[in-house]
Amino acid sequence: MKLIFLLATILFTLSCTEIIDIPTNAADAALVVEASIAHNETAIVFLSKSIALNQPNNFEMVGGASVRITDNLGNTELLTEMSTGFYISKTLIGEVGKTYSLLIKSGSQTITSECKIPTYVPIDSFEVVNSIYPGGGAPRGNQEAPFYEIKLKYTDPVDEQNFYRFEVYYNGVSQNRNYIFDDRFTNGKQMESNLIIFNDTAKVGDKISIEMQCIEKQVHNYFSSMGTASNTGPGNSSSPANPYTNLNGAILGYFSAHTVERKAYLLK
Repeated sequence: MKLIFLLATILFTLSCTEIIDIPTNAADAALVVEASIAHNETAIVFLSKSIALNQPNNFEMVGGASVRITDNLGNTELLTEMSTGFYISKTLIGEVGKTYSLLIKSGSQTITSECKIPTYVPIDSFEVVNSIYPGGGAPRGNQEAPFYEIKLKYTDPVDEQNFYRFEVYYNGVSQNRNYIFDDRFTNGKQMESNLIIFNDTAKVGDKISIEMQCIEKQVHNYFSSMGTASNTGPGNSSSPANPYTNLNGAILGYFSAHTVERKAYLLK
């Protein structure tokens, strides 16, 4: 009797199951801004349009815009459009401590932002460790070791608030991971960041590289509010739920003035 009752309950439950199709409204395409200027480097700006969640990742780049960068001393430059949606400065170079203003005019839309290049914090040490799993150590015998741990050490400046971002690349391709840190609990101390890459097709001669950035709090807030997956544009674009932005006149994207240091390692 218990078995019959159980079967009857299952059949009743299955018969009451209904597939509900929840409609989603497609929002109009919005302008996505990815703008940056690093110390000792020129400004780079990507302009694209957002896409719907159910659309393939074919991002429409936005050309024909007026993009201008100005520093706090009044030096200014109208960026050159190198290809559709890709704008670059040729004379204005980023300097630590300077504040930069961004002005974009695209059609009837005007976008502004302001950001300062913060204190430069150098990398103290950099190494790449091959491991069987994160923290698992080097392989023994015929063990597979598809994980690569990038170990970085850097000394956080005392008596100031600092924010950090790391870009990780494998053979020049961004791994699209959202590595951001702050010094809330490590102010003035040596910090260690462990960044993980998984690649089961790695071979000798492949290149692992990182880019360390010292960023402003508002840029840290942007990357804190976004996911690692992107459906709005090239590079590190905004997540489906609009994240925080430091742009005025746009809801998608960011402007980052930051320091930069790069390190690379060839697999042996």
